Amino acid sequence: MLVCPACSAVLSPALGCADCGWRGEHRDGLPVLLSAEERDDATARSYTANYDRIARDDLDANVMDERYIENLSANFCEAIELPPRAEICDIGSGKGFLVRRLLARGAAHVTAVDISLPYLARMVGEPGVSPVLANAESLPFVEHFDVIVATDVLEHVLNVGSFLYSANRALRPGGFFYVRVPYRENLLSYSPHLGCPYRFVHLRTYDRPLLRQALEEAGFAVERMWLDGYMTSAPRRMWTHGGLRQRLYRWFEQRLHRPARHPADATLRKYRLPRVFLRPTVIIAAARKRDRVMALPGGGFRLG
Repeated sequence: MLVCPACSAVLSPALGCADCGWRGEHRDGLPVLLSAEERDDATARSYTANYDRIARDDLDANVMDERYIENLSANFCEAIELPPRAEICDIGSGKGFLVRRLLARGAAHVTAVDISLPYLARMVGEPGVSPVLANAESLPFVEHFDVIVATDVLEHVLNVGSFLYSANRALRPGGFFYVRVPYRENLLSYSPHLGCPYRFVHLRTYDRPLLRQALEEAGFAVERMWLDGYMTSAPRRMWTHGGLRQRLYRWFEQRLHRPARHPADATLRKYRLPRVFLRPTVIIAAARKRDRVMALPGGGFRLG
């Protein structure tokens, strides 16, 4: 069910809310479902402008290695379960790597949600894809999806609680939420004092206990967790000290850089040797919606 991002009443097909008068719009051929606060608040505007800038820079010159992102998407898609004819939402779809993988896996349709228009505009008209510009903290859906995937989103949102509430509300009972986040990341690299060109980037990082706690407290039952994202720029510390260990690591690097082999392929699941030498950079959880998060009159919530 598509709902008003301002008051959560059911939206008309014309993107109008009869309860509060909010109206959506279409921009560059796709629906824009942002509340008045998200459109007018100074912090929200700055946040959106920041990610529009990142999207433009990424489309112009690749903020990250595309081969690495493609491989991460392949690993992620291979590990998730897709029920037949499932309604799927990809939150933070970016360049659409995961969207295309989901469709190749047999998904009939994917709703691609992002806050950056430059990314979404490229998906308009693609078969099987419905791009929607919306804030992950106020997803305009209620019990609409069987599967929600969110890769590299939870570390970016301003309000974690709002995002988890929105994801819970958007999932049907028993639906699955697949989440990928940075694993024990050093956040210094995102400081403008140290050269980061963007105001908002990664605001937090996770390990197993923290990710499990965040999901379970939001009404999800975590069924699986696994590590991924093995990068050549992230060796395990044990291989950076000691003569013999350093020589073994150089041998491993030489194997990675053989002709016709791309170093970013070290992260593919079919290769086991990189996991001996490289640190994981992301953690993924598969969580089932166990309870609804229900707001209480006067504030607060309960699970049920």
